Amino acid sequence: MRDKLGGWPYEIKKDDGKTVIHFYPKGEDLKHPNAPKFTLSLDKEDLKKLAKLG
Repeated sequence: MRDKLGGWPYEIKKDDGKTVIHFYPKGEDLKHPNAPKFTLSLDKEDLKKLAKLG
């Protein structure tokens, strides 16, 4: 089972020094549950900006 962030299932991986977050559809009995709904690719500067929000 994937972790959830804001109610959205997600997976995180590292790719060429960037953090890539794939968000997947939420709900049950979905037609394509493994097709990412949207993806964020964050570098170090982006992660610093996000850390300041909390």
